[in-house]
Amino acid sequence: MKEIRNLKGEIVRVETSYGDRWWHFSSSTLSLAFGVILLIVGSLVSAESLVAAFRAFNVRLWPYELFILIPVIAGYLFACWRICRNWYDYDEDEKKHALNFIGFGTAFAFIVSSLLILSMTGRFFLFFRPLTDMLTRGVFSLAAVWRAALAVVLSVPLIYFGKEWVCGFWDE
Repeated sequence: MKEIRNLKGEIVRVETSYGDRWWHFSSSTLSLAFGVILLIVGSLVSAESLVAAFRAFNVRLWPYELFILIPVIAGYLFACWRICRNWYDYDEDEKKHALNFIGFGTAFAFIVSSLLILSMTGRFFLFFRPLTDMLTRGVFSLAAVWRAALAVVLSVPLIYFGKEWVCGFWDE
């Protein structure tokens, strides 16, 4: 129990570790529930499928692209969490600056994750082949036009939010 005292040292309020809730789950209750769930999963699922599911946690089998994708997305989510935590302390200019960062980070994370997923599945060069053929050899195709349009549409929010975010530093 946490005691809150005023400047005179008198106890003003006593808080419990679980806050103002009248219900709470202790650690032993949560571990019991987790154990029951593991028991049910262990008895209903075959051993071969469990081994195949746990193989996804073997870091040695992960493609190298995941070691780029995971830190980029984790860093972005951490920055967004810090913005959300301090949102009410911002004035209007700082809120606009934070929203521009969120838009820029979302566009950047989406583009990088799309390119890395194409690379991990082996479709990167296959996806961009019509576009490279159109730009280098002059072979026109509708697939190349759609992929060029996709590249332009994805780069517009990246450029806009990036410009606004960077220019926000000079407004201060």
